[in-house]
Amino acid sequence: MIKAVFFDLDDTLFDYEYAHQKALSALFQRIQKHTKMPLDLISIVFSIAQKEVKMQLLWTAASHNRDLYLQKFFEKVNSKQKNAILPNMIIPLYDFYWNKFLSSLKKEIWGKKTLVYLQKKGIKTWMITDCISYIQLKKLEKLWLSDYIDIFVSSEEAGVEKPHSWCFLLGCYKAGVLAEEAMMVGDNIDRDILWSQWIWMQGVWLNRYHKKSNWIRPKHTVYSAKELYELIKTIL
Repeated sequence: MIKAVFFDLDDTLFDYEYAHQKALSALFQRIQKHTKMPLDLISIVFSIAQKEVKMQLLWTAASHNRDLYLQKFFEKVNSKQKNAILPNMIIPLYDFYWNKFLSSLKKEIWGKKTLVYLQKKGIKTWMITDCISYIQLKKLEKLWLSDYIDIFVSSEEAGVEKPHSWCFLLGCYKAGVLAEEAMMVGDNIDRDILWSQWIWMQGVWLNRYHKKSNWIRPKHTVYSAKELYELIKTIL
């Protein structure tokens, strides 16, 4: 019997990629005004900076920090200021990206309907998400979903990122349920589904971009938030 349903946030309860690309495009144009660099070059250098930060801070919430990406970016484009802190550049650009991201968010009615349905059924809902807690909480607030989430677990709180089992086990501990009494809904077949199923949670893969699962077999697969809602109503 399922007593709790855990949700990923980005690209699960909303279209993360749409908002991200809108914000990233606007950010690059803002950087261009400051640096006069070609947009293509800005994109390449920013991508390299992001990858270096992620490699340096692998499996930590800090690996998602846009301020670190921006610091690394400016270190690369201006050798005279290598390793220099540029708060007058980094802070406004960081705020600009997230303000643009949050203003570009599309509220998805079917995700909210799913959470409302579970609440009415008396089934607890948990958010297990990578990234910094503050930013994820801002997203929930903007999406008007915070009233329907009972407990929140971020990789910042857990100290590690998914797919580390501690993220899922911490959620189960907070929920007071066994792993086999919980369901995990997420968009990433490796980070959300594979490892949650290893500890006997039921996995629901929300595959909105029709990616290949390779050899991984989720308990359930849906392709939209509406299909997720219909599945939840059928099995719970």
